[in-house]
Amino acid sequence: MHVVTIAALTAAAWGWCRGRKAVAGTTLLAAWRWGLAALGMSLVAAVAGALEAVSPGGIDHLWYAACVLWLCPAVAVLGARRPGSAAWSGFVMVPLLLVLEWPVSGVALASWISGVSKGPLFETLTLDWPELIGWLVVLGLGTGNYLMTRRGGAVLGGAAGVLALLWPLSGSLLAGAWPDHVRLCGTVALAVALWWAGPRGSVLGPEPDADRRRRLERAWDDYCQAYGLVWAVRVEARVNEELARLEGGGTLGPGGVRFAEEDLVGEEVRDAVYRRAESTLRWLWGRFVDEAWVEKRLGPGTPLGAKEPHAL
Repeated sequence: MHVVTIAALTAAAWGWCRGRKAVAGTTLLAAWRWGLAALGMSLVAAVAGALEAVSPGGIDHLWYAACVLWLCPAVAVLGARRPGSAAWSGFVMVPLLLVLEWPVSGVALASWISGVSKGPLFETLTLDWPELIGWLVVLGLGTGNYLMTRRGGAVLGGAAGVLALLWPLSGSLLAGAWPDHVRLCGTVALAVALWWAGPRGSVLGPEPDADRRRRLERAWDDYCQAYGLVWAVRVEARVNEELARLEGGGTLGPGGVRFAEEDLVGEEVRDAVYRRAESTLRWLWGRFVDEAWVEKRLGPGTPLGAKEPHAL
């Protein structure tokens, strides 16, 4: 049982490492590192359980720490914007870990050090409802950001897998009776989800598409798939503020730039709208990705540092 769990986590780690290239040159690298930490903690918990290296209570706390870390990649995405991404880690990510960990492991450790607790350092863990609900709320927020993307199914599968890792600590009769079986199902679900998600950007050739509209649509789709609904909506709103100043009624949406009356808009008007959308996206994306990421999709253009990105 433990060997299969470790094998599934190893496969999940391999699938996660495949995504390193996809986040290169973007602010999503921090989220990728949080996922790597979660996988490492999960493997530590699984190996400790297999070798019986620590007490059952210690293994419970290791699994809980892994489940808390699994929340971090999706939360890190919500703050993945320059120049505030570093501050997000200090003022959001670290407090999140403390808020979720302290009532469970921190209090037990403090009691043991102070001598209040005379028993083992970590006793068998059963989460109270406030702790469980808080964890579920954060999981739902992170999962919801990607439900409308092509990775939505894989994200749901991964969320179900992480929930299975936590469920033996919920006090449920079923999970308490077969904790190793439930966690095995969770690790398998994680491995399948991470391999299913994979790199799912648009199919890019060696050069950007020659057609401006298709080039813009593919680049916009790549961004939405990578950053999810929250940032897509905010960037879309800023671009549409710029497009509202032009004639033609063009707006940026999930499928790219569209016009209210497609048949009545001339080529010159269309081209002007596409140019404005592209230039605005270049400025805005300067807060999220490196110039090489943009040029790979849109070709050379105005350097990202030539103009301050619009406020988001």
